Amino acid sequence: MNTDQTLFLKKRFEEAGHKISLYSEEVLSADILESLGKCLKREIACDIFVSKRGLEKMESDAFLLIHLLKLKKLGASIYLSENGKSSNKILYLKDYEIIYILTERYQGFAVFYSRDKEFDEYLNHFTSKEPEYRLEPDDITIEFLIESNTVLERTATKIFWEVTNATHVTIDGIGEVACSGQKTITFLNDTILKLKATHGNQKKLKSVKVKTISEFKIRYEVQFRNPSSNEFVSMEESQYKGVFGIAKGYDVRLTWEVAHADTVNVKPFGFYENQGSHIFNSDGSIEINIEAKFRGESKNQKILIYSFPTPVFERKFINLNPNILISLEINIDDLRNKALHYLKGSDNNQFRDYMDEMDNKYRSLKSTLLQKMGRTDFNKFYEQHSIPKLFKKRKSILLNYFKSDPKIIDNIESTRDYYE
Repeated sequence: MNTDQTLFLKKRFEEAGHKISLYSEEVLSADILESLGKCLKREIACDIFVSKRGLEKMESDAFLLIHLLKLKKLGASIYLSENGKSSNKILYLKDYEIIYILTERYQGFAVFYSRDKEFDEYLNHFTSKEPEYRLEPDDITIEFLIESNTVLERTATKIFWEVTNATHVTIDGIGEVACSGQKTITFLNDTILKLKATHGNQKKLKSVKVKTISEFKIRYEVQFRNPSSNEFVSMEESQYKGVFGIAKGYDVRLTWEVAHADTVNVKPFGFYENQGSHIFNSDGSIEINIEAKFRGESKNQKILIYSFPTPVFERKFINLNPNILISLEINIDDLRNKALHYLKGSDNNQFRDYMDEMDNKYRSLKSTLLQKMGRTDFNKFYEQHSIPKLFKKRKSILLNYFKSDPKIIDNIESTRDYYE
């Protein structure tokens, strides 16, 4: 890292209030190590993940190695990263909310917030199955876990801890606790719990974050493939929630999103991710049930899609004669040119007579135009062939044909809502 990048990281370290997680593909400089030490003295929990190549180079420099081991005494946890060589030179997670990334391609840091899709993709850099770096038998070790990192507001969940080689163990908001135990806590909002263990001048810090959500809700949308654009467009629900109507033969797409769900079962299609879609054909009516579970709580959403055996409307209402425009065409010569040519070849005494002749031709052409326009009465055509009249006629035919089946009335009402 250059000087500007080092200054940027040090400034971000100073802004941290709870937790620092640092992944490094290269050697950590003395300035960075000293800045992390200052954070630990402020009791900011710190986990450091260094690549094998980076640790080997730091071990070859006695000055850097002393600084690194000092961080362990101040409470940091240091791990050998298992991710191998990465295109990310530095990843810094601050307070579980922001990740700063320095890659080989860019000189400056990219920023991702917890709401960003890329945020979760980088979190795996901050986990390690390897034991801590140079762990001695008398070093303090901490296991600090929570039953669920995401809970509903005002819902109880358990925290667990196991600490070795410590004489005092405290948890923020709880106080001093035994070296091992568990506790049930009800969370009202997002909370970061910090555990501090000490033994003489040795210290160890760990923290976990609990995120709370106010609702557990199933969001869905039903779409059909528009045959003209070949794209899916949204379908409107009928007067009953979750009930849709569509003509037979269309492709239908169901999309859903259930944030934080542990499992999502879209019957009869099967289990899916929290967010997804499924495409099927409207060959027949179908009942769909989206079942989602989150920490013991269940939600379900029923969706009914009625498929009608015959098209409710024809695709074409009007067949246009391709020659209709030709039959209505009115050819009018440019009378200005005629007048110009006439005046050039005639004397002025005949000009008035010629203008009278042109005026008579204009009146005749106007009368012909009005007569042809009168024959094209679109208002009368619409009154005779309007969609509401066609619908009433088709509805009457369907009701008469299916009068022995009372359910068809609901189907027809759903169809009317769909087309309107």
